[in-house]
Amino acid sequence: MKGMIIFSGILAVIIYTGCETDLNLKSTLILNDTIELANFETRYNYEKNLTLRMDSVLSDSRCPSNVVCIWAGNAEVRFLFTVDSIQTDFILNTHGGSNFNTDTVISGYEIKLLKLSPYPEDPGEILQMEYHSEIIISDTSASP
Repeated sequence: MKGMIIFSGILAVIIYTGCETDLNLKSTLILNDTIELANFETRYNYEKNLTLRMDSVLSDSRCPSNVVCIWAGNAEVRFLFTVDSIQTDFILNTHGGSNFNTDTVISGYEIKLLKLSPYPEDPGEILQMEYHSEIIISDTSASP
């Protein structure tokens, strides 16, 4: 009987501590700072209720570093951005220019693709899980 009481007490402590929640969650999506984001990774900003996920690299035609090309090429990266539970998917490019946007504005937040790694080499294929991006998110409503 005494053993059963001790067991019940230990079980109650385990259940109680397992149910505690951390209300001071640390944001991993910091505004106005360069963020490295792995492919398939999601970052959170709890204060602003934002999430950003690097969803996939749709295409990568960048000229390999050890090859001479006529055009530098382009990589298209799809992201998922959620603001207050409303998700928007969008594509950013590495090349830039009017046909290859490197940035976008969604719900008052500017999202800019700074870099996509690794850079292609010939011969070689980059697997989806090897990609990571550098991005920056700015709150355009907070600008002076």
